[in-house]
Amino acid sequence: MTIADFKTTALSLNQAWDAAFNAKDHELVASFYDAAASVLPAGAAQVTGKPALVTFWQNSIAQGIIDHKLELIEAGVDGGLAFQRGLWSAAVVDAEGQRQNFNGNVHLLYRQQADGSWKLLTHIWN
Repeated sequence: MTIADFKTTALSLNQAWDAAFNAKDHELVASFYDAAASVLPAGAAQVTGKPALVTFWQNSIAQGIIDHKLELIEAGVDGGLAFQRGLWSAAVVDAEGQRQNFNGNVHLLYRQQADGSWKLLTHIWN
């Protein structure tokens, strides 16, 4: 796979991940991750493995995070591993209806699956 091909794949994965998150579907969000995946949230403990990831995303979505968006800046591929560096943004609306926007950097490491698809192996943001 070329870098250009993976960039196209990464853009598609970003759109699908954002759509699942914004639909508040934690099970679907967790399906984007490899069985051995880890999420490394800024300022919090690492979360590893599918059951823990399902719970993590359920709890994150329940906090009222909305309008999540991943933006690709750079991507690369080497054999069965690929990466994406980019930006993320999201928001929350408090009880008074005030919107607060958040954003930062994101790094995503993917592992190619036996069926040729790509799943997240490591997801880190700040």
